[in-house]
Amino acid sequence: MRGAQAMDGASKRDGAGRGRRWQRAVLGTLALAAIASPAIASGCVAGFDPPSLVSGLRVLAVVADKSYANPGDRVTFRIHYQDGLGGPEDGSRPVSVYWFGGCENPVGDDYYGCYAQLEGITSEIEAWVEQGDPTVPLPDLNGVRPGFGDTYTITISDDILAGRKAPTTGGPASGSAYVFFVACTGELGLVEDQGTGRAGTFPVACFKDGRRLGPDSFVPGYTQIYAFEGGRANANPEMQGLTLDGEPLPEDFADIPTVSRCRVSAEARREAGCSAEDPFVECDAYELNALVDPDTVAEDDPSAQQQALKEIVWVDYFADLGDLDGSIKLVSDANEGYIGDHAVKWIPPAEPGVATITAVLRDARGGSSVVQRRVRVE
Repeated sequence: MRGAQAMDGASKRDGAGRGRRWQRAVLGTLALAAIASPAIASGCVAGFDPPSLVSGLRVLAVVADKSYANPGDRVTFRIHYQDGLGGPEDGSRPVSVYWFGGCENPVGDDYYGCYAQLEGITSEIEAWVEQGDPTVPLPDLNGVRPGFGDTYTITISDDILAGRKAPTTGGPASGSAYVFFVACTGELGLVEDQGTGRAGTFPVACFKDGRRLGPDSFVPGYTQIYAFEGGRANANPEMQGLTLDGEPLPEDFADIPTVSRCRVSAEARREAGCSAEDPFVECDAYELNALVDPDTVAEDDPSAQQQALKEIVWVDYFADLGDLDGSIKLVSDANEGYIGDHAVKWIPPAEPGVATITAVLRDARGGSSVVQRRVRVE
């Protein structure tokens, strides 16, 4: 899954529609954005908030029901996001999700090759947003289909493979379709020109009371779907749930387990110095484990040319309260296959609340699945 980085720079709303140029690269790879680093500082090095901590608006995954598709297929996407500034008891901020699909095989096969197609419809996007009801669908505009809500569906064109050539390194010819998404806790608006750059900026940003919101409130991104000559397929890896110290975490909020707070404050957990206490020693640590079926978690990788290999599968762990001792665990290796030990340790926060734990299982070919559970901290 291709994902998002926040836009920066001071921009404001602009009524001009067409002729807009695009300036700064804003989109990247979410699936591999989280680095495999410890949540707490080790040794004498100062600590920082880890990538596994959900402290603002985060898009955790966009799951397609077909990560590889055939010409003419309908593909449905579901976005999974969390606003770390709220919670089940405090009330999260309302989040609006906008979609823009219809770009196939852009120049250079790069996501920003789609911007020329988007450039011609900025005035229509503005009118759509300002009509006050984004749930009212717009017709395709210059081949772009706007959408609104947590799910979105496109149809792969019948000619996505037309004129596509097989790579000289081997394998079948392929084409790709890009879908852009925007998660926003305010109101969507257009941006002004600002500077120059190779890729350019996305045409819209998130605003509230006339102020452009930052990355904790606005997440733009994209996802990419491949189509291969010969009908190559890729199923999403599946999870059966999450366990806490070996016990399944229930889906029903009324049945969630309760754990005790960790006495070490969030500030103390990030303290520098060799004398800083280790919260994973001072506090009760709980084992979190994603439940996966070893017989179905990884398919054979058809791109392997010399030997039979399995697709690479890993799990990303996220929490909006407490700390994890790691955020990424390998579940299937290309050579070894299934790896049974993919659990992480979690310590509760110092303050009471309801922690949301999320696991995203991903494969290296764009497949993914999401499981989310909660734990009460007292």
